[in-house]
Amino acid sequence: MWDEAAKWLNKFDEAVLTVRDADGYPASVRVRSKSYDAATGELAVSLPEVLRAVEGPANLMCHSHDEKLWSLQMMSIKGTLVNSDGTWIFRSESFQPPSKLAFVDFIRNCRRSAQKYLDKRDLARPDVNWAAIKEIQRRAKG
Repeated sequence: MWDEAAKWLNKFDEAVLTVRDADGYPASVRVRSKSYDAATGELAVSLPEVLRAVEGPANLMCHSHDEKLWSLQMMSIKGTLVNSDGTWIFRSESFQPPSKLAFVDFIRNCRRSAQKYLDKRDLARPDVNWAAIKEIQRRAKG
């Protein structure tokens, strides 16, 4: 059932697992993704104690790109984190294969999220000093 998710995960050496900590905050850790079970949609993960992970909603995300941030590939699997006899298990619940327009959707959602954040706090979008940024770029290029 989770063959397509496994196929995508195998394109990456590792993934970022985001879970909740004991205070309810998101916490992320890199995990090895090669042992993902395509039959069950489960991945046993080793989580450091300091993370203070708790059972609940979780997300497994992978991405890669070249040094100029092009050739972006990204995918995520939504699921839950459970503790089974002392072993943390990520259990897949939903996976949508990435589309060619995933990057466009990602950017669009970032802008929307940022605007919601500003609106909620009654803040204006900050001005960007483009001249200073261009100067930094010029100096970096030598």
